[in-house]
Amino acid sequence: MTNNLQHALVIGGGIVGNLTAYLLATRGFKVTVIEADSLGSHASGFAFGELGDLEGAGIPDPLLNFSVWCNKRHESLSTELYEVSGIDNEFTTVQRVTLAFTSEEETRLKDHLKWQTQVEEYDTYWMNPDELTALEPRISSRCLGGAYISNAKAVEPYRCTLAAAQSAQKLGVETLLRKVTNLLGRGGTCEGVEFFGGRIQSDLVVLAMGPWTKLASEWCGIDIPVTPLKGQMLRLKTNGEPLKASFHYGSSYAASKSDGLIWAGTTEETVGFDETTTVEARDGIMADLLQSLPFLEDAELNQQTACLRPWSSDGIPIVCKAPGWDNLYICTGGGRKGILWSTGMAEGIVDIILNRNSVVPSLEELHISRFRGI
Repeated sequence: MTNNLQHALVIGGGIVGNLTAYLLATRGFKVTVIEADSLGSHASGFAFGELGDLEGAGIPDPLLNFSVWCNKRHESLSTELYEVSGIDNEFTTVQRVTLAFTSEEETRLKDHLKWQTQVEEYDTYWMNPDELTALEPRISSRCLGGAYISNAKAVEPYRCTLAAAQSAQKLGVETLLRKVTNLLGRGGTCEGVEFFGGRIQSDLVVLAMGPWTKLASEWCGIDIPVTPLKGQMLRLKTNGEPLKASFHYGSSYAASKSDGLIWAGTTEETVGFDETTTVEARDGIMADLLQSLPFLEDAELNQQTACLRPWSSDGIPIVCKAPGWDNLYICTGGGRKGILWSTGMAEGIVDIILNRNSVVPSLEELHISRFRGI
């Protein structure tokens, strides 16, 4: 191998795969990324991009500290990747409001605030209807209030992925557009991969294939409990002023983005690897949106997108060395928080590869052994 460097293969060209490749390259590895389609062409390129580390799967237990760490790492990494690649991933501070329309939602959000206000990185409090109207006069009069975060963070996901990919390439990382079909293995040692038309050898392999990581279960003899969770989103054009904050309601959201459009979503569909957009999803997203922001009734649909998120069976990522293998690693399962968690997942798997203590908190919670029978 060239210069006797360890050769690492990273299978998957999304945000996790490209960040892992970049970080491995900074540690002196010769790295090849293998992607079946194109970089960031699935969930990493079509995600919402808001780094919501105070809500969702695994939060507050066991992943609050992990999520807050990931958010902080995005800030430092955005500067680092910009200096290497020249690509601005638009890391920014945003106002975030989670709205309540029923007394049950209000109670739940206020209960969450009891621990959210203790997270020193954020300024979080309850806004009553008058305060919400002062922030955004166009919000529905049905709203009972909302949990407000004044200093939430966000990135532009595709630019985030592109910055990682181009930074990696500047450090010598190669990218192959191939579809991997099997692992080359002997006695618990992974010697590389096979793909349509050939094979490539390596010293270690990282499976970072998003929901397609499930396909590797047959290759490595391990049940990797990750499935596709389809999410559709609308991008809307309106002549009005941008939204004053990002608004979240139920499992959906709406926010003005740097492209001048309002992004609204999302769905959670278990339909296999079907990435087509549907009229039903469009109508459902709009119905939810108009309950919160009725002024958007006349908005023009600019684009509808769909992507497949890698959803583990407990909603928490899988980041570990594959059981029974000396040099095969799994890094997937970010679900709806894939962009946020990508920094901790990538840093964590690199520390595992280097067999060193990690600064990433709660990394032990991400081992695949938590699933029964593995």
